[in-house]
Amino acid sequence: MPNPPRMPSDPMANAKRRVWTHAGLIAAAAAAAYADSFGGDFQFDDFPAIRDNATVLRLWPLTAALRPPRGALTVSGRPILNLSLAVNHAISGWNLWSYHALNLLIHLGAALALYGIVRRSRRVGAAAGESDAARDRFAAAVAGIWAVHPLTTEAVTYIVQRGESLMGLFYLLTLYCFVRSAAVPLRGAMADEKAAARNSRLWLGLSCLSCLLGVGTKEVIVSAPIVVLLYDRIFVARGWRAAWRRRRAYYLCLAGTWIPLAALVLANGGNRGGTSGFNLGMAASRYWFSQIEALTRYVGLAFWPHPLVFEYGPPTFPFWLSAFVLGPAWLALAVATIVGIVRGRAWAFCVAVCGLVLAPTSVMPGTIQFAVEYRMYLPLAAIVALAAAGVETALALKPARERSAGWARTAIVLILALAAASARRNYAYRSDLALWSDSVAKRPGSAKAQANLGMALSTRGRTAEAIAHYQEALRLNSGLAETYYDLGLAYESEDRYQEALAQFVTAAARDPTLVYAQSHAGRLLDRLGRPAEAEPYLRRAIARDANLASAHGSLGVALVAQGRIPEGIAEYRASLRLEPAQSEVEFDLGLALAATGRVAEAAAHYAAAVRLDPKDADAQLNLGVTLFQLGRESEALPPLAEAARLRPESAAAHGNFATALEQAGRLAEALPEFRRALQLRPDYPEAHYNLGNALLRSRDLAAARAEFAEAVRLNPNFAAAREMLARLSRFPGP
Repeated sequence: MPNPPRMPSDPMANAKRRVWTHAGLIAAAAAAAYADSFGGDFQFDDFPAIRDNATVLRLWPLTAALRPPRGALTVSGRPILNLSLAVNHAISGWNLWSYHALNLLIHLGAALALYGIVRRSRRVGAAAGESDAARDRFAAAVAGIWAVHPLTTEAVTYIVQRGESLMGLFYLLTLYCFVRSAAVPLRGAMADEKAAARNSRLWLGLSCLSCLLGVGTKEVIVSAPIVVLLYDRIFVARGWRAAWRRRRAYYLCLAGTWIPLAALVLANGGNRGGTSGFNLGMAASRYWFSQIEALTRYVGLAFWPHPLVFEYGPPTFPFWLSAFVLGPAWLALAVATIVGIVRGRAWAFCVAVCGLVLAPTSVMPGTIQFAVEYRMYLPLAAIVALAAAGVETALALKPARERSAGWARTAIVLILALAAASARRNYAYRSDLALWSDSVAKRPGSAKAQANLGMALSTRGRTAEAIAHYQEALRLNSGLAETYYDLGLAYESEDRYQEALAQFVTAAARDPTLVYAQSHAGRLLDRLGRPAEAEPYLRRAIARDANLASAHGSLGVALVAQGRIPEGIAEYRASLRLEPAQSEVEFDLGLALAATGRVAEAAAHYAAAVRLDPKDADAQLNLGVTLFQLGRESEALPPLAEAARLRPESAAAHGNFATALEQAGRLAEALPEFRRALQLRPDYPEAHYNLGNALLRSRDLAAARAEFAEAVRLNPNFAAAREMLARLSRFPGP
């Protein structure tokens, strides 16, 4: 029998299968590259932006999560970013798996959006004779290479820099939705003109919505309307007038997103919390000159992603290289790009995307970092597409089958190599110690990296190493007030109080707004017995932050030490109102009240100190002694017993416990405690006297006489001991 005729394949079905296959491969490659990222911990800006951000603790009502605090720099003025973090906290609390999972899903979504943009753009402008399958493979290669490129790791693995990747997703969706509305329809697309128009309007609406969501994520999306217009002019309308005439309402809608963007920027102070702007003391010309090196490094890392550095420190290129070689080269490229856009060249669009996305951070002076790798998240996509087109052009002279196989092999090798490099880079984010050690190894001239490595070492008890890095940071940049403060903390932990005080004083002088430096300087002066000098520091700290409970407590100590007890009591009470659970302040307040004769109130605060810290022997002892003075002997025994247990080498603890036992009639228990107190401190006249009383009650007159005599010998003015000795002299001795 003759074979039945083969049915022709369905082009649409084949295209769908290719899309799903490519999407699966891109997802698998990204998952492999970022599998190790799930072990990463919170890093650097994650703490103020996430851990210390109360607005992410509750997802409902949404209005709370959509109002990030102004002080948390990375999320301030970025409500959509803040909301995404609140979603993570609602899912897993402080367990980081959901944070990393969402970061990876955002990155994967961006990669698929990039795949869709490149795929449809190739269908618009591809050379004649190129098959749909070849165009789709090209798009998959571009998206796959970008998805696993190590230069994207900082925006994906560093949790809070989700701001860059989430903004990137909305940026790409803004362009993708436009492409879906305006590009030449694919085969099999609807023929009904009215339905096509409705479909186009739907995609344009989604494009505007994506841009608006990006506005709430990060300010860099400001250039998205311009990029879409450039795409329209070069790939679709083929002219400025045609693009404006056909989609005037759409472009007005896109431009309208600049209004809420401006409102968010202004609501945050207009300068990103004092880190970005033209009025922050940094010369714009100096910052712009540093961007010559930054741009050069970015492009170099796009083609050879090593070494990747979290903190670059100051620029290092020599002046002549930036001014006379790189600067003119970048200027020439800018001019060529403008000419290319005027002539409608696709390569000029890719270069323009890089420049427009980097423009906000390259033009606006920033005071924190001159170069940051996460800024290349989106520009890298344009560079990868441009480089892939260049490789394809180089292979164009070969036969079609050989060209396709060569391109596939090149893409697979690149993806595997880049994925391995990304997995290796993610290993640096497993802890703050690993990240800052990596930064210092690669950029030892970065004062910030040195200082943060010092902090990572300090939290692990490696204080000597931490001090060395703090000192190196200050050698590199003597203006780091917070590093002086951290160095002071390290010295203090090693009981090097004079050196610690010098660092706190320096930190307070260099940055008067650093309230913790002021507070610690005052507290340490208290400890060193210099309360009059401590008071001004503590008052300055309170003037800047009236809610600083520790400063109120330390000021109370300084005032009491100067004899200004009522003022000191007021400061202790202020400290406890702000932060009730402070055992040390409760104890100090008890001492101050006892000094004014308010013994019953003192007992209540000693009891509070014991409740908060049962291992505080001084609080236990003072509570017991005070209760004993109040005639509450039965209540006094437990804290006195605990004080003697906690302080086995304290004569006072054993002596007071023995006295309480003796008054309770428990002589058999009291005598060993008296003897233990005298064993620890033989020159303790009160203990000799109290032991004499105990021995007298047990009718051991000779031993009692000896103890009273020893008390008088140690303190001839001890009237009670002299009186008891006189009374016993009436009785015959042994």
